Amino acid sequence: MESRELTQFAYRSLKDIGVFNAPPAAAAELPLPNKPTETTKTFGYSANGKYLAWSIAAEVRVVDAETLATVAVVARPGVVSVQFSPSGAYLVTWERYSKSDDPEASHNLRVWDVATGEQRGAFTQKDFRENALQWTDDERFCAKMFSGEVRFYAPTALSKAALTLKVEGITEFSVSPGLAPSIAVFVPERGAKPALVRMYSVGAFARPVANKTFFKADKVEFYWHKLGTNLLVLTQTEVDKTGRSYYGESSLYFLAAAGNFDCRVVLDREGPVHDVTWNPVEKEFVVIYGFMPAKAALFNHRAEVVFDFGVAPRNYVRFNPHGRVLVIAGFGNLSGAVDLWDRKKLKRISSLDGHGSTYCEWSPDGRHLMAATLSPRLRVDNGICIWHYTGTLVFRQDYNELYQVDWRPASAAKFPQRSALSPAPPGIAAAASPGSAGASGAAQPPAKPAGAYRPPHARTREPAGSSAAPRSLSDIAERAAFGASGARPVPGSSLRIPVGATLEMATKAAEKKARRRNRKKPTADGSERSAGEEDSDAALVQASEPPANGDKPPLSDIDTLRRIRILKKKIVQIEALTKKRDAGEVLEANQQVKVDARSQVECEIAQLNASLSKLATA
Repeated sequence: MESRELTQFAYRSLKDIGVFNAPPAAAAELPLPNKPTETTKTFGYSANGKYLAWSIAAEVRVVDAETLATVAVVARPGVVSVQFSPSGAYLVTWERYSKSDDPEASHNLRVWDVATGEQRGAFTQKDFRENALQWTDDERFCAKMFSGEVRFYAPTALSKAALTLKVEGITEFSVSPGLAPSIAVFVPERGAKPALVRMYSVGAFARPVANKTFFKADKVEFYWHKLGTNLLVLTQTEVDKTGRSYYGESSLYFLAAAGNFDCRVVLDREGPVHDVTWNPVEKEFVVIYGFMPAKAALFNHRAEVVFDFGVAPRNYVRFNPHGRVLVIAGFGNLSGAVDLWDRKKLKRISSLDGHGSTYCEWSPDGRHLMAATLSPRLRVDNGICIWHYTGTLVFRQDYNELYQVDWRPASAAKFPQRSALSPAPPGIAAAASPGSAGASGAAQPPAKPAGAYRPPHARTREPAGSSAAPRSLSDIAERAAFGASGARPVPGSSLRIPVGATLEMATKAAEKKARRRNRKKPTADGSERSAGEEDSDAALVQASEPPANGDKPPLSDIDTLRRIRILKKKIVQIEALTKKRDAGEVLEANQQVKVDARSQVECEIAQLNASLSKLATA
């Protein structure tokens, strides 16, 4: 039997905020007491799922996530971000920074007591950072980075730091989850000094428990295991000096919090690291890496490859809360294809289409996957879809403009894992993307294939489905010149224009195309030649290739001269490649093949020169 515990999610659209009971229960929007009548700027759940807070222009309201009754109201205008401490005892708000002579007025990062709604402390945070204030799981300390140091504060005394970790040049830090918290700090490379990541136990800053140095790192992302025992560090450079990637270079490093193991994760495919995720139950992780189509692989706690998920256009990976089912997808500028894998059997369970999705996350029960298309990333087809991991669509809702959606957090222990995967539940009509069907999920008529665009003058010439229908002015011109079959003769040969092919429009288009084709173009050696000559040369090259029976067709003296000219240009290119090779540059495979073929090209030139000599003496 499925767990009877309810799941919940909240959404924020252009002029509305709401809360839904989510599958496996019948999805239904809940009545929200004191629902704001003005635009909501942001919302957030506490990590334990106890509270929900949202911000409007004049205040921040905190409600009980179960009953939706108001718990506290913070009268602070202009709040654009809200976050809770791990247990939900404190609320952190951030407002846009404005410079002021009054230090108190410049404080825009504030900590509030949820029970009383009173302010506990305030800091200045000029640029928005999602984790500007980081907490230990037991809420004993919260940490904030300053110039050259990280300060730890007790939440009951935020006016003075209880602990200070000094690290010169620090630009990033991360506090681990778990009962024995650690802190990782990053210092980027400067000059000849390499970048470094150091790990300390919170409260024991005399010496680091782990230390890793490396080059090619301007910024990093930290990925902690749920228990805080291991850390993955994804390094990134702003620019790829090799010129192979527009997004810079990236590398992945593994560090153990105990300090007994660290290494670089060896990735057997060139290109960037797109995404990384830990298994929340086991000490293993999945990486998607390499130029598109990218590769996804499963690694163990020694950074050794355990399983290869194959190569596909993917850039997103997440385990469900039980670590049993894995989603591997391609969002953003990719097609939105989503694959769901059974980690236990290492087999694909299902595939679905999340085209246009900008948000994707597992529900707390580990059985349902939500994907949403959000504004302002995409302003069309905004909506929410929820699938069972068997690929069955169980919920969808469309919105005019949807800005935020999130699951209410809950412990995975409330949703016991079964030894076998759950069967597919009854679903609603399938849909390709969040915005492609109505809110009720009713089946939509299949879309007709768009096909190639046809301008108005070409739409009534022949039936739309006819393969012979002209698509453009150039097609009409070709028909006028070469007949209805559209067969084009070899450039340079005599043309026979059928009688009656005198359409004024077709003639003008053909003349325009001819002028464009004969326009002079600069060549590699600095001389000029027309595009028509290029077509002729290309045709001659093709004509000079031996046919299937091995016999070469005879060439005229003009054709022979053109062929010699083409081959001599090949010799010039080969000489340039040879100089590069001699200078120590590594040639590509196709360039090396061209260099190796020099003797054949010279031999052919000699044969053609000999044939010209015979024609001259004949």
